[in-house]
Amino acid sequence: MKRIGLIGGVSPEATILYYRHLNAAARKKHGGQHSANVLYYMLDYGVMIDHYHHHAWPDFIAEVVRGAEALKAGGAEALAITSGTTHVGAAAAAERTGLPLIHMHDSLTRAMQAQNIQQPLLTGTPWVMSGDFFKPELAQRYHGNIITPSAHDRDMIGRIIFDELVEGVVTPASRADMASMVGHHQQQGADAVILGCTELCMILEQADCDIPVLDATAIHAADIAQILLGD
Repeated sequence: MKRIGLIGGVSPEATILYYRHLNAAARKKHGGQHSANVLYYMLDYGVMIDHYHHHAWPDFIAEVVRGAEALKAGGAEALAITSGTTHVGAAAAAERTGLPLIHMHDSLTRAMQAQNIQQPLLTGTPWVMSGDFFKPELAQRYHGNIITPSAHDRDMIGRIIFDELVEGVVTPASRADMASMVGHHQQQGADAVILGCTELCMILEQADCDIPVLDATAIHAADIAQILLGD
């Protein structure tokens, strides 16, 4: 069993979801009232979202690296990041600390390969969907045709994430908008939807869609739990 250090806080709502998944895995394996023995370094969401909106990626990555270094000093033997966008700092964190990092893109790739997904729709923060990191990095691992929503839909998803989900707000209207958007892309050939922002599982689930929903939070957390619990 490894002591896992998790970099969280971007946003706190998503970090809570990871902790619930890991505790559920610990109880499933050990029974009783066992919980996940992990280390957390919580980034300040207010600082991180300011860097995000100003495209201050060196500063954003520096915060992630500081978190990784603190976790190593605290005894972490491996790292994980509880945010899709924040994986932009994953390589730098692993390089600076020398610790293995349980990467969301590896988890998603295995899940898509297992289901023979050929043309997934990538959703997430606007930067995840259209920036120069998340999609290209995932494409290096996965050789299907990753598609992204239109600019209008990217704006809609971004509004839902930043104005609602990170505040813990989930509305029926936004759920319907997300499901309708996925249905439209299904008609255009999408055979799955990737929830590449870790808050999106709060508003979209398999029952809302007719194509597979790849919940990055649950998929990634399951891989973290395997290493944490020694499976």
